[in-house]
Amino acid sequence: MTLQDTPKHDIKHDTATASTEHQHHVQAAEHLELAAKSHKEAAKLISAGDHKAALQHVETAKTHTAHASDHVKEAQKKSMSAVKAHA
Repeated sequence: MTLQDTPKHDIKHDTATASTEHQHHVQAAEHLELAAKSHKEAAKLISAGDHKAALQHVETAKTHTAHASDHVKEAQKKSMSAVKAHA
């Protein structure tokens, strides 16, 4: 999936690709890296005066940020379960 191919975050991101806390945090980090790349590209396009194209990258960045948040929430659920199991 490229930066431009990322769907809008209209529905909850499918976090089933990660099954452990570690995997969720890794995938959250990957989404944040993709969001950062989109923001950098948006900044370049704004500097070049292409605000319309920049807006597309901003939307992509927002989607990746939301997906990262979904993974963090899932990781937190797994952490809470692990803490309760060891208490």
